[in-house]
Amino acid sequence: MKTYTVSAKVDYQDIRSVLSEKRSRTVITFLSLAGMMLLPVALSYFYFIGQGLRLDESQSIWQVSRSLPDIFAVVASDVHVPLYHTLLHFWLLCIGDNVFVARSMSLLFYLISIPSLYFLGKRAFNHTVGLFAAFLFSISPFMNWYGNEVRMYTLLTLLVVLNQYFFVRIFKDVDVSEHVWVWYTLTGLLGVFSHYFFFLNLTSQAVFYFLRYDLFPTGSLRRFVLSATVIGGAFTPWAWYVLHLGQAGFSEPSLATPTSVDLFSTFSQFLFGFQNDNLNTVLLSLWPITVIFGLFTLRRGKRVEETEYFLTTILVSFVIAFVVSFTISPVFVSRYLIFTIPSLYLLLASLFSHYSPRFSTVAHCSLVGLMLLTLWIEMVNPTTPVKENYKEASLYLNSHVTAQDVVVLSAPFTVYPIEYYYRGTASIMTLPIWNQYTHGAIPTFSPNALPGEVLQVTRSSQNVYLLLSYNQGYEKNIKNYFEDHFQRLYTQTFSNDLTLYVYKLRYDTGVSAISTTLN
Repeated sequence: MKTYTVSAKVDYQDIRSVLSEKRSRTVITFLSLAGMMLLPVALSYFYFIGQGLRLDESQSIWQVSRSLPDIFAVVASDVHVPLYHTLLHFWLLCIGDNVFVARSMSLLFYLISIPSLYFLGKRAFNHTVGLFAAFLFSISPFMNWYGNEVRMYTLLTLLVVLNQYFFVRIFKDVDVSEHVWVWYTLTGLLGVFSHYFFFLNLTSQAVFYFLRYDLFPTGSLRRFVLSATVIGGAFTPWAWYVLHLGQAGFSEPSLATPTSVDLFSTFSQFLFGFQNDNLNTVLLSLWPITVIFGLFTLRRGKRVEETEYFLTTILVSFVIAFVVSFTISPVFVSRYLIFTIPSLYLLLASLFSHYSPRFSTVAHCSLVGLMLLTLWIEMVNPTTPVKENYKEASLYLNSHVTAQDVVVLSAPFTVYPIEYYYRGTASIMTLPIWNQYTHGAIPTFSPNALPGEVLQVTRSSQNVYLLLSYNQGYEKNIKNYFEDHFQRLYTQTFSNDLTLYVYKLRYDTGVSAISTTLN
């Protein structure tokens, strides 16, 4: 009997080459992600973070300046959940109480989301798709705007990305480990306390599960039910607290019922940020071509289940928000749906990869170039719709009003950003008359009560500085009343839909003569 000896020759040079290539790729990826994170930091430092407070931001800072029980009460009345406000309360308490510090927390969540999105894209598709989606995310005009706003939207987006990462692992991993389920439940638990719209993310996942249950491991339904029970059980006390107060939405601005234009405008904003009406019209005119291109590309797709999942997260969220806006109350607002942006960018990145290298390169460069251009326009254009120059308005009042004058604000909730900067000697009143330190709804506007309220807020004042912004449907009534009953001295506009009207109330005293010369 012959014995044969088989010798295996190991090519250590090939192994070293593979390891070296892997290390080089890791280093390049790390440097690429670091550069992506550095760009928003630079934009924030040189432009975004130095802007004056906007209405929502000033409201957040006012809310978190209170004790924790008061924060919970105010947040529950403001259709929000408490995680972000609690974090911001301690962030300002530990680091410093100013606008720069407050905005830096939102920026931090945004920066963490960039590598998180890369890993989500890499897990769902591949390295290239994840990297390009993360790059789009880093140059996004929409994300850069809200990455520097004292609100919860970047926290919501980060938690959705993390939650989706573990959800994707559940239906893609061959053997789902216990810690994946734990992290999925934990990110879901934190998510529902970051924004009510996080439930749309969970609903989308439920829809996808029942549509493609064959993708998921055996026993996953039981685990999802357990996860939902934990999340629902933890959220129930907060829901009871909100219902017990019975004041949800009392301090929120009135929202308009959305139209089909709003639907396409939201997608346009997600890609190209906030633009004036003329440019936005041009961008919206491109959507029919974009939709046709997208549908045609979907037919070429190879990774059907991943594409279906991210498409489901967008469609389900948009449809529910749209239906609720018509049946219950308007809630379709682009910033509320910000958590769908990662899915949109991943879809775009994956769709481009299905074409030839030359076409794919042209598509990548065209989209990046257009997004960078609109980011620059959003920053420098003074007519950008979301710019609110309450700081300049307040500083103007500081240098012009006297103790014999009165400042009147409408809508009433605009008192938050004005009071943050206001140091003038004239008293501040609102129309309708409202005290933000008392719980309850903002009084509804009544044309019949307007004369009496005007008399009450002006009293013996010499001049009235009427600052109108955030039209709630009665701005024209207030302006017309002052136009009909008092002499207008001059008008000053500070930003889009933020205008100051100065009126002479009486001539029975020479005190507080006003200069009509504009500085």
